[in-house]
Amino acid sequence: MRRFFPHSLTGQTILVLFVGLIITHVVSMLVYSFDRGQVLSEMGINQIARHMANITRLVNESPVGWRERIVEALNDPPFRVSLSPESLIAPGGEKSRRAAIIRKNMELQLQGETVHRIVVQFLDLSEIGSTDNYRIPMRWVWMFTDWVLRDSPMSQSLRVSIKLKDGQWINLSSTIPESGSFWATSTVVSALLMAVAVLLLSIWVVRRLAAPLGALARASKRLGKNVDAPPLPEVGPIEVRQASRAFNDMQNRLRSFIENRTRMLAAISHDLRTPITLLRLRAELIEDEEVQGKMIASLDQMEDMIASTLAFAREDAENEVSRNVDFAALLGSICDDMSDVGLPVDLDTADRIFYECRPQAMSRALTNLIENAVKYGGGAHVRLKDCGQFLKITVEDDGPGIPVAQIDEVFTPFYRVDQSRNQETGGIGLGLSVARTVIQAHGGEITLANRHDGGLRVSVQLPR
Repeated sequence: MRRFFPHSLTGQTILVLFVGLIITHVVSMLVYSFDRGQVLSEMGINQIARHMANITRLVNESPVGWRERIVEALNDPPFRVSLSPESLIAPGGEKSRRAAIIRKNMELQLQGETVHRIVVQFLDLSEIGSTDNYRIPMRWVWMFTDWVLRDSPMSQSLRVSIKLKDGQWINLSSTIPESGSFWATSTVVSALLMAVAVLLLSIWVVRRLAAPLGALARASKRLGKNVDAPPLPEVGPIEVRQASRAFNDMQNRLRSFIENRTRMLAAISHDLRTPITLLRLRAELIEDEEVQGKMIASLDQMEDMIASTLAFAREDAENEVSRNVDFAALLGSICDDMSDVGLPVDLDTADRIFYECRPQAMSRALTNLIENAVKYGGGAHVRLKDCGQFLKITVEDDGPGIPVAQIDEVFTPFYRVDQSRNQETGGIGLGLSVARTVIQAHGGEITLANRHDGGLRVSVQLPR
């Protein structure tokens, strides 16, 4: 049952509104139809009661010899009239509340006439309680169910016996049709039209109310890729506008934080380059070539650390425009460049796979991953696969791998796995950090895992 239940806020709201309004409409129609049937029944009964009173008045004032002919002329189904020496209504038949009301009504209409007694019997479904021992609540439930489900109008029978002035009884009976079934064609068509109207209105209203929430979700996803994305329009209900305003404020604070950090590191980098340049000049004056070489190598390493740190903090890709590129060609050019200089790199990919990204940033991230595999694993086996909703890039090497306890730590800036990486290969521990920053900026994720047959596997998923 749960799999058919909508999981989105829009679907659940539409379902609640649709079901609630339909139930309310059906219940209202039931109540209205039931009350309408009762009113029409009472009107029909009163009209027949007046008609019976008029016939009784006519027969009562007519000579005895004429009565049979008058009765025969008026006897026309479903209205029947007869004369008898005794009442045709069995004793105890006049028990229903409606029968008592009709009797009082006829007494008022026959006021002034010489009639000795009026006996009224009203037969409807409520009379079931006098013949079988149904309890009253269950009887009314049965009556209501029958009224709703029956296919044709239900009839009621009104019987009246009146003792005339000469002791003779006139017996009158008539069938009183009630209103038709609730499930009449017009009612069903009305309910269906109402259901369609409610459904369309619910869809329009709910989708209009939920649209700002969808925009907020898309803006949150876009923020993960580009902190300089346009602000979210502050529209919709008050709560949604407040959420949009808070989101825009958060985006502004993040942008300000990144800009301040970049400016600070740029200033530090600029200030450090001056003493490094002076130290390089002084190193040139050292006569011992071995000492001179070591000092210049240390200064070069310091400059590389400063440049890498600044690039990591600034992340130039944030200002780069996204383009739809041939991702297979982009990855192939990286592998070809490394193969041309003799590095053991092989690539397995389709001919053309297009993907929207920031090419320079993505090229730098993939280069870092492949270079790590070559430096620390002896070679790189690269595969690119289009999985429909995302691209999957796998970089494998044949090296010693990484201890399981340190797999999450290698993404920390300046972190090095001393036991499994050779210090002589160089590097300052920012390659994986830069790669993860770029990949996450594209909404993707990167994971590391040791291969069963040795080596490390780097898996990257980039959503489309």
